[in-house]
Amino acid sequence: MTSTSLFQTGSFRQAAHYIHTHRGKTFVVYINSRVLLADTRLTALIRDLALMHTLGAKLVLVLGDGASISRETVASEQSAPHHTLHVTDHDAIGEIKNTASDMCENVKAFFSASLANTPLAGARLDVACGDFLQADPDADKQSQVDYPHRDNCSINQTALQQQLDKGNIVAITPMASSTAGSLLLLPGAELAMHTACVMHSEKLILVLDQFKLHSQKTQGEDHYSIEEARELVENLPEHKQDAKRYLSVAIQACSKNVKNAHLVDIEKPGTLLEELYSLDGAATLVTAQAYEEIRPATLDDLDGIAELIQPFMEKGILVARSRAQLELEIDRFDVIERDGVLLTCGVLHTFPEENVAEVGCLAVHPEFQSIGRGSKMLMHLEKKACEAGFSKLFVLTTQTEHWFQEHGFESAKIEDLPMQKQVLYDDMRKSKIYSKTIQ
Repeated sequence: MTSTSLFQTGSFRQAAHYIHTHRGKTFVVYINSRVLLADTRLTALIRDLALMHTLGAKLVLVLGDGASISRETVASEQSAPHHTLHVTDHDAIGEIKNTASDMCENVKAFFSASLANTPLAGARLDVACGDFLQADPDADKQSQVDYPHRDNCSINQTALQQQLDKGNIVAITPMASSTAGSLLLLPGAELAMHTACVMHSEKLILVLDQFKLHSQKTQGEDHYSIEEARELVENLPEHKQDAKRYLSVAIQACSKNVKNAHLVDIEKPGTLLEELYSLDGAATLVTAQAYEEIRPATLDDLDGIAELIQPFMEKGILVARSRAQLELEIDRFDVIERDGVLLTCGVLHTFPEENVAEVGCLAVHPEFQSIGRGSKMLMHLEKKACEAGFSKLFVLTTQTEHWFQEHGFESAKIEDLPMQKQVLYDDMRKSKIYSKTIQ
């Protein structure tokens, strides 16, 4: 295998982590109407969805918006995808239902045809389209049907779960019939959000066309807590109404019981897979949980810390530590974690008699260097030392003296070290000493 091969060991290991994490989880995926009409992009998307299904993810697809199902409503300037439309004309209802049926059959055909001449050719992919929604305010609310929608549109959780348990992909068209004979055409993104909540979905995924926030954040940084996303919505300009709407849907989902909402622009093929199966991601994420958490290390982190610091020990940047030594020091370590992967570690050694503390074993995952993870950990350790009442921080380094200088450290001498550290100082390593007054 040449160095230019598409196979990258690091990427494959990351993907393996997420394959394991996502297996058996339910994802609700809204597919924007414009995406459904773009055959090339839809083919690429369905290949990615098929791969996700093969890897063990359970998929519920919400196909477009109710307003786009009807030719009459699409042509009307008074309709909009995010509005619920109440249709009572029987001829129109029949036409709309036929159009929705054709949409489902088209998606089934794409799942079948798009896998030809791919490694997934021959894979069995069954797509179930059925009556999973009903608009009936008089329905028995004590049954196993949930009523989350403001228009009394019920989502039959039991029927959906049965299809998923059979190993099927489920496709929902955003319309609901009532026992009175009328029809509700529903906004797809909002329906997907409610479905994700009813199904206790791990993720809500909004697959969009030309979704741009023009964020100043770099790839892997375009993620927001619920509060950050709300602030972003408030500050977006008026011409960003679509972005506001989709972000608001994501916020609602995460404010309920959905852990993560992903807003994926599929202009670039493979973006969905990159977002879900790589550590860095490739889309916009709204999350109800800490995306990157700084926390005290536990014994469960021993393997992760050992793997993180091993390359730096081999290069002589960090002092060699055995697993036994790491275990003894584990209560002094803090780590930055994302999705179960340790990105950064650091340790704070304290010398109470001299009122000083030492930053040690500061290491950053190779793929996350130069984007602030080391600085984030250093600031955390400095704050931790301040809160413990220490007035001075020092560090010993062999190769990163300029980086510490950029963070306010100044050159110091061996005599400035605590006595215990002076005794242990290794002349062979020729470590440079830097210190910083903190308050």
